[in-house]
Amino acid sequence: AHWFDYKVWYPLGRPVGTTIYPGMQVTSVFLKNAFDFACEHFGNLVKMIFGEGSEGSMSLNDVCCFVPPWFGMAATLCTGLMAYEASPGGGRGA
Repeated sequence: AHWFDYKVWYPLGRPVGTTIYPGMQVTSVFLKNAFDFACEHFGNLVKMIFGEGSEGSMSLNDVCCFVPPWFGMAATLCTGLMAYEASPGGGRGA
């Protein structure tokens, strides 16, 4: 049961199972499990942060959709902090 995608890299196609990187899927499952654990053990805190109407569970599809913006936000924050640290007079040092 090999999945072969004939619509990309025409006319050669590509074997999807051996050429896909599982990083986003593995990271999304880890984040979903961590979020479910937090909702199970710290439900009141999750409701306080996300609002009273939140049921506290996200589907794996939702997590996969939100991973790029979350990581983009983290990368932007880290880049801004590094620029602040490297700017003259802005951070520690020179």
